[in-house]
Amino acid sequence: MQDDDLDRLLSAAASAPVRPTDALMERVLADALALQPAPATLRPGPARTRPGLLARIAAAIGGGPVLAGLGSAAIFGLALGYLSPTTLDYLTGSTVDAAEFFPDADFLTTEG
Repeated sequence: MQDDDLDRLLSAAASAPVRPTDALMERVLADALALQPAPATLRPGPARTRPGLLARIAAAIGGGPVLAGLGSAAIFGLALGYLSPTTLDYLTGSTVDAAEFFPDADFLTTEG
C-alpha cells in the first residue's frame, strides 16, 4: 500500500459518513435518562415570623452590644445627674470643689 492508496481510502471514508441507526440512538438516550439523578423536591420550610417592634429597633440601632453600651451610658448619666459631684467623694477618696448647680435639690439625696 502506497501513500496515494491511503489518501484515496481516507477520502472515500470521509465522503460517506456513517450515521447511527435510530434504534442505537434510542438505546443510548434511554440509558442516559436512566442514569440521570431524580430532581430534588422542594420541602416547605418553617413559616418566617416577622420580628417584633423592639427587635427591629434594636437591629436598626446596631444590636445587643450597642444597646448594652447605650444602657450603661444612660444609667451613668442618670446617676451623675441625680447625685451631685460633691456626693461622689466616696468614689474618689478626695474632696472636690464643685459648683452647686441645684442648691435646693438636697432633698433628692436625703433619706426619710
